[in-house]
Order: sequence, then C-alpha cells, then structure tokens
Amino acid sequence: MELIRDVVKTMRARPLIECAQCGGRIYIPEWSECLEGGRVRHLWQCEACGYAFETTVRFAEPVEA
Repeated sequence: MELIRDVVKTMRARPLIECAQCGGRIYIPEWSECLEGGRVRHLWQCEACGYAFETTVRFAEPVEA
C-alpha cells in the first residue's frame, strides 16, 4: 500500500499546462525536442479547442564535484 500512496502523491504533484484559450488541462505535449544548451522545446495542443502553443524549458548545467 505504501507504493500506491507514493504514486498518488507524485501524480497530484505533476504540473499541468492550462490552455491559454479555454483553460482546459493539457497533460502531455504533442512532441518534445532537445535543443543545445540544456533546453527542451514542447509543443502543446488542447484537445478541447485545438489551440496549440510552444514552451521551452532550460535545465541547469550539472555541477562537477
């Protein structure tokens, strides 16, 4: 039961993207693309209204010990 509880906590903490047009929830990007400099570009499309947009996430460079 402990594992199930941990999975539920993780799923509740998962960030959601909201559609800028209708406010509908989008859970998974249509596609993702790795770019230089630790960046990842995502294409999102709302199933409710069809609106599509992109976001870019930048990950910090790992610190060497």
